[in-house]
Amino acid sequence: MEIDCREFGYRFLENNTVEFYCDKSLYPEILKSEDMYVTGSFNGWLTTGDSSWKMELLSVNKNPYYSLIKSIDSVKIPGNSGFPEFKFFRLSETGFNLIEEDETKRPNIFLKNKIILFDDEDYEKMRYYQNHNEFEKKLADFDLNCPACRAEISNFRLVPGTKCLFRGYHPYKKSRSYMDTENERINLVQKAMELYGIKSDITLSGYEKPYDFLGEEMPDYMKKIEDKNNRLCVDIDYNLVYFHSDAAEYSNVLRTISLFMLNHPGPFYIHCRLGSDRTGVTSAVFASLCGASWQEISEVFEKTTHCGINEVRDKRILQYSLKRMIGFDPTSSKDLASLMQRYFIKEEILKPKEIEKLVHKLNIPCRKKETDYFDFTGNHICAKKKANIL
Repeated sequence: MEIDCREFGYRFLENNTVEFYCDKSLYPEILKSEDMYVTGSFNGWLTTGDSSWKMELLSVNKNPYYSLIKSIDSVKIPGNSGFPEFKFFRLSETGFNLIEEDETKRPNIFLKNKIILFDDEDYEKMRYYQNHNEFEKKLADFDLNCPACRAEISNFRLVPGTKCLFRGYHPYKKSRSYMDTENERINLVQKAMELYGIKSDITLSGYEKPYDFLGEEMPDYMKKIEDKNNRLCVDIDYNLVYFHSDAAEYSNVLRTISLFMLNHPGPFYIHCRLGSDRTGVTSAVFASLCGASWQEISEVFEKTTHCGINEVRDKRILQYSLKRMIGFDPTSSKDLASLMQRYFIKEEILKPKEIEKLVHKLNIPCRKKETDYFDFTGNHICAKKKANIL
């Protein structure tokens, strides 16, 4: 695989290093008064002007370019795509501006991020991503008579290893209000909560009121949950759950959630805004605790890709998060539950008896009003379903 550093924005050097390379001629918007930086999954998407990610202005044959050299190990941290992702940004006294890339003009751009590719297999997967335009879907792309399509569009599903813990999209906040799928998506989330008899809600994006100008409205079902003090709202960051999952801040959040579930009635619904990142990692933690396999957990995590909100979630970023947390690669563990339980005890999230009680509680079957309205297995009965979705 040949890499043109002008086009790719990086090149591999000797001594296990990589150079970020920003050719000034390709970006006429860069002003003389601005400094150039790199931001990406490997530094927590910093746009604060951290000096360690500042680029140096150099020149070759009177052709100016910005350069920053880092060890490969320091940048080999996956983003949502499963690859290390990055962007260049300009910083001046008046603020910062990300440089947006055109996917049609760069060989390694996906969803506006530059991707670092390490081998031919990575390049082939990148080409696959770029050649499939079905990550963003319209309402007509879903057959709402199909139980699997209903589950997909709502991003609502059962957390593996449990029988009464569900995860998904926010019940009333419209994060994709410009999409024609949004109203139906939220309506289906609300219907799912009723059908599965959700009694307690865990919101990972903080408490937010509905906005009239967006047509948001808190459903009566959620109001009843709040009135009974069965709603927990915590505000955690995307970067925390993926790149600092071993931090005390996150273990404290897990303790708060665990104690809430021990002291409130199930079934439970856990969500953030999209039901992908904060929700994806946190629900994976409890799935692991309850004995789900890595294959089960990763398959559920990647299903966010199918809900049509122009987002891709690759299991490698979840793998990175859990490995930081428990100190072992979850893909090679034969007893993920024991490793997660050990982590809970070490971090003083729960005591052994409390873990046993919580696992039991999360495996009490919920009473469903309808058993076939949603299908979480991906078993599509609709003829419209296209086979080439990731």
